[in-house]
Amino acid sequence: MKQKLVFIGNIASPYQVKLCYALEEYFDAEFWFYEHLDQNRPDWWKIPLGDKCQVLTYSKWFPKIGYLSLGLIPELIRFKPDVILLGGFMAGHAVIVRLAKLFGIKTVIMSEPLRPLQNDDDPSARLTNPQDNPYKTRLLHWMFKDADLFFGMGTVAVEQFKEHLGFDPDKVVHATYAQDIDAYFDHGLRRKQPGDTFKLLFANRLVERYQPLLVLEAYRNLSTRYSLELYLNNSGQQLEACKAYIAEHEVKNVHFLDEIRAWDEMPKVYEQADILVLPATYSNGNGTIIEARASGMGVVISDQINNVSHHSVDGENCYMCDVTVESIEQGIEQYLEHPERLIEHGMLSRELVKFHRNDVTAKGYYDTLRAKQIIS
Repeated sequence: MKQKLVFIGNIASPYQVKLCYALEEYFDAEFWFYEHLDQNRPDWWKIPLGDKCQVLTYSKWFPKIGYLSLGLIPELIRFKPDVILLGGFMAGHAVIVRLAKLFGIKTVIMSEPLRPLQNDDDPSARLTNPQDNPYKTRLLHWMFKDADLFFGMGTVAVEQFKEHLGFDPDKVVHATYAQDIDAYFDHGLRRKQPGDTFKLLFANRLVERYQPLLVLEAYRNLSTRYSLELYLNNSGQQLEACKAYIAEHEVKNVHFLDEIRAWDEMPKVYEQADILVLPATYSNGNGTIIEARASGMGVVISDQINNVSHHSVDGENCYMCDVTVESIEQGIEQYLEHPERLIEHGMLSRELVKFHRNDVTAKGYYDTLRAKQIIS
């Protein structure tokens, strides 16, 4: 009989919903979410949850506390999990860790690096640490030290959990994000010639830490010398600023992705594009980069993005840039002047991100939990 695993997280991200069903090969798995979507996500992010995923009843977000749900305890009593995988260091999750310990249930905390920010769109790369945040780091250690395992989402998170939060190094491991990328591997490689029209994609939300305005300026400059089109995400705090820039400077051939109606249409957005651009001031290893690599695209990203060294080699399957207009232009222009590199880079990228498929991620979780004796 399979052991029971439940994941409890913020919103029903499509890739997490799909990971739940990939985990069914190894567990009797269920995924529970506090909300179907939050205000930062478009309606087309909603996908059917199936019979193994659900949105918890009577859930609410509280400032400085996080999510709480009156429907959580009854569901735990019903499901009787062997392992609880908790998404994030929230106060309610600390309570679950303590309760689970009383009943012999194993708990695993899964989290990105913690940052002392007002919101997730903040461009700062500063991490929560004992020097700047002594009270918070001590409190987090006390609240969560009894968890059985910590899934750090990337090497930066792993080191932070060990060194700054003081968790037992033997209980901290690296874990991979869920990714829904199977359909992207079916795309053709980009076969372009000098003088062709190249389509650039800015797939991330239009927020300061992803720097869409710098991309627009770089695109505007390059458009005077090359035939280009730019496709922009249609959400984020800088949406109106981007529209104002386009109008003020009469930037041509810029398209907002405002006609997407369903999650499964996303692969088509990538398939028609040639080069992904993401000059982020901070990212923990963005999913759009994995999607672009699986699709076989060219990639221009900043050198300030965490956890990409295993699939991003500057000059071999991408161009890494500073967060400046000039550097972004130089990265994009490498592909425009040498379009044959799109094929070379695309082929290598696909090989390097194969292990990000959800079936591989599910097996990785299973193997890690067995190796750490969380499951038998």
